[in-house]
Amino acid sequence: MDRARALVALDCSAPEAEQLLPQYFAAHRDAEGNVLLRLRLPLGDFGIPGRLDVSRAVIAHVYKRRDEQNLNDEFGIRWKPEEGGPFPEFSGRLTIWSEDDPERSFLEIDGSYEPPLGTVIGAAFDAAVGRSIAMRTAQALLEDIRAGIDMLRHEAF
Repeated sequence: MDRARALVALDCSAPEAEQLLPQYFAAHRDAEGNVLLRLRLPLGDFGIPGRLDVSRAVIAHVYKRRDEQNLNDEFGIRWKPEEGGPFPEFSGRLTIWSEDDPERSFLEIDGSYEPPLGTVIGAAFDAAVGRSIAMRTAQALLEDIRAGIDMLRHEAF
């Protein structure tokens, strides 16, 4: 198992973000109630010019829970590729927190994934490029969520 972690700043308070995050995921539910997300890997992160990316649809499960110390609310999140294939499954948490500015908060994802393609081959791929792909994909997901939260905030006005 390996770990992926990413963080983005939000232009709203932590309580507002905690209300909007479930709305973001609700907007991505299909007829069967599955949360369908499109994970992106921006190719510009690898020096390829332009705004191209590679994307993959995943079925996600997001649920509110308490953290391990039972002190704070967080959102559990796990996903698997919608169409299978040699792509990792992820299991982790989304947390929203703030520091000094009450009008600004942070969204963080932290979790683990099993490198695909078997133990030895998957571990070698993960060491070479997979870990970087996982981190950049997690960052892009949070940026997409931030954009979605911003849209929900503006629709409320």
